[in-house]
Amino acid sequence: MARTVVVLGGGISGLAASYHLSRAPCPPKVVLVEASERLGGWIRSVRGPNGAVFELGPRGIRPAGALGARTLLLVMLGGSWLHTLEARGAVLSQELLQQQAQEAAATQLGLKEPPSHCLVHLHKNCIPQYTLGHWQKLEAAMQFLASQRLPLTLAGASYEGVAVNDCIESGRQAAARVLGSVPNS
Repeated sequence: MARTVVVLGGGISGLAASYHLSRAPCPPKVVLVEASERLGGWIRSVRGPNGAVFELGPRGIRPAGALGARTLLLVMLGGSWLHTLEARGAVLSQELLQQQAQEAAATQLGLKEPPSHCLVHLHKNCIPQYTLGHWQKLEAAMQFLASQRLPLTLAGASYEGVAVNDCIESGRQAAARVLGSVPNS
């Protein structure tokens, strides 16, 4: 009897893992479990009130509607805007950055209500991905799974890369680990 592999989450990494598992020479039965009504996770296209289409990646705006109270909006500001503020001698306070992000969201997406919670980080000269200590936490989690011999593997934007291609590769590597083959890097 073939073994069964359960993939939790139908985001891009879960879909990639399911695909690679199903294409194996002796594929296991694959059960994909997704909590929402659609596959793709956080990757989606949305149309703003002015007709603009926003392509959202794995760390983009989360769905509204029934989940509206828990909607997450990630706003990244920088480039010439930040350089202009600095050239004018502006103090880059959390309050200023939050105000600018809220104004951008209101202008681009038509959001009228202020957020219930805000978390502001200033990452100069970089694109933010993970917080300090992420890799140590990830390594500790992997060591725990191995030491306990738990039949689990991790994949997705929360672990080893936030870009779409990182998520697809993460799913492929997770499938290879489950199948007992060495993933090609």
